Amino acid sequence: MRRFGLSTLFETIRLKSFRNGLLGGSRVWLTVFVARFVGRWLARVLKQGDMPVKFSERLAPGESLVIRHVDPS
Repeated sequence: MRRFGLSTLFETIRLKSFRNGLLGGSRVWLTVFVARFVGRWLARVLKQGDMPVKFSERLAPGESLVIRHVDPS
């Protein structure tokens, strides 16, 4: 007997919503697909916590830091 976990259930819902909603035209499954897509996007955008530090350096009194964007062309 095969046991199905929660991840298998979510994978099944993901595939079914893609096939039946996006490709098949079912409005119910399309709604599930869009809700899942928007939910994952919001989770990524509103992510809490510390972001990785790319550059860190202390400035002495009187020093300044200039950040510029140079056009690659």
